[in-house]
Amino acid sequence: MPEFSVIPYAPEWETPWDRFVTADSQNGTFLHTRRFLNYHPAGRFRDASLMAVMDNRELLAVVPAASCEAEGEARFRSHPGSTFGGPVFSGRMTQADKMLALVDALDAYIAARYAVCELKITPQLFTKSPTALLEYALFNRGYKQETEIACCLPLAGQTLESLRAGYSATKRYELRRCESKGLTSRWLTTQAGLAAFYELLCLNLRKFGAEPVHTLEELEDFMFARLKAEVRFLGVSDPSGAMAAGACLFYFAQTNTLHTQYLAVDTRIRGYAPSAYLYDSVIRAGLDLGVHNISFGTSTFEHGHVLNAGLIQNKEGFGCLHTLNRIFTKHF
Repeated sequence: MPEFSVIPYAPEWETPWDRFVTADSQNGTFLHTRRFLNYHPAGRFRDASLMAVMDNRELLAVVPAASCEAEGEARFRSHPGSTFGGPVFSGRMTQADKMLALVDALDAYIAARYAVCELKITPQLFTKSPTALLEYALFNRGYKQETEIACCLPLAGQTLESLRAGYSATKRYELRRCESKGLTSRWLTTQAGLAAFYELLCLNLRKFGAEPVHTLEELEDFMFARLKAEVRFLGVSDPSGAMAAGACLFYFAQTNTLHTQYLAVDTRIRGYAPSAYLYDSVIRAGLDLGVHNISFGTSTFEHGHVLNAGLIQNKEGFGCLHTLNRIFTKHF
């Protein structure tokens, strides 16, 4: 069986790490690059990322990760600054014995330092090739699987007319109401537009006692510098120019998929539902960009054990299908 050396990530590996994720890996995305992860200010997370190498120091896997304390235990977990984590593995990892050896090597390193390992792997919707071998290896080595359900809308071969025909009667009615109110959508390209979207996002989340994961300054960094090719912002305005809804969209080039990272709606509006126009605007944007799929994210809480029935029914109302996100946990 192949032997791997597991070493902690260090800054001098930043360039080879990013090259591996973007060019050599089968399930890496821009969310796994140091270019993305390094936007977090020092001290927000305790980075615990790992690399698996062979004797010649050739990278065959990376694991974006952080450490934390929970319930009195030291935990190793997929990097909380990313929507999903690792292991991100090489295209050469196509044999069962190699993948089992990789998981064994990671387990040996992690078990010596932590009580629990939690890995949220890249969903199939965003990977170049299937991750079944990794999932099997984790299962075989005693990881417990939890499953979140997410929604996506395939766009390949579709037109706006065919997609709208798949909307439920309720969503078609809500969309007509929005159109009668004179709503319009546009790409947000200025700091003022982004600030208006962020204010709306904060308004939404405060109802649940929460704040956005990203600050306004971080989203500005995404828009204008760090992630100009991967992040877009869409706004929905009423005839007065006031923002009624908005979206932060992540683009995953390897599968030509657009993902709704944040959706925000002015819930103070009465008489019509701007969310219907927002979803339709995201779908129209996806068609204009020529993407193959739109991901509308998960509809669950607590690692998939609690389903938000209203949220998933809303997405299903626009013709969405279902995909799965998998979380693997092991107690040492």
